[in-house]
Amino acid sequence: MYSINKLLTLFLVLFSLVIHSENSDIFEKSNLSVVAVLGEHSLGSGVIISRDGYVLTNWHVIKDEKDFKVLTLGEGGYEENLRKAEVIKYSITSDLALLKLKSFPQDMQVARLSQIIPNVGDSVHAIGHPHGEIWSYSKGYISAHREDYSWDVGEQNYNGDVYQMQTPINPGNSGGPLLNDHGNVIGINTFINTRGQGITYALTVKEIIKFLTS
Repeated sequence: MYSINKLLTLFLVLFSLVIHSENSDIFEKSNLSVVAVLGEHSLGSGVIISRDGYVLTNWHVIKDEKDFKVLTLGEGGYEENLRKAEVIKYSITSDLALLKLKSFPQDMQVARLSQIIPNVGDSVHAIGHPHGEIWSYSKGYISAHREDYSWDVGEQNYNGDVYQMQTPINPGNSGGPLLNDHGNVIGINTFINTRGQGITYALTVKEIIKFLTS
């Protein structure tokens, strides 16, 4: 017969395998929909949200870039996956921008938007390019909902509904998707509280939908 300690050890091993599988599944399901937005002065992330090649990102990722490219993940080399895109619309206030790819990858993957707001304590997932470490995955939790929140980056003031998170993101993650446990987009990773340790923020899906439908 198994002792209690052996049974507990077995349970923890099986539990860790399930969690690992779920996290891997989310990354594998979603990574092809994530792009890198490359400018002369900046590197950010974005997410493909339609079969027409529309890409959602942060406005601050492209605001100072007269010429930028979008790097997709797929078959072929760097040059084959480097694509031109145009700015369709943007909101300075909510720090969102909508781009359109001028060419599409053959295996283009589209991320689904979820209209369900996560609860405080729900696990969430981020894919992006922190400090140029491309297509990196991280996981954390929703810490709070902050409605009509204001924040500053440099001399620019922004405002909108955000999630406060304990989800590791860094410069380069901006514009990338925040995903729920189904791999659906529930937010856009946007900024870090530089006065705190590990406090990060994402624009909510409510802000995304308001931006896309305005």
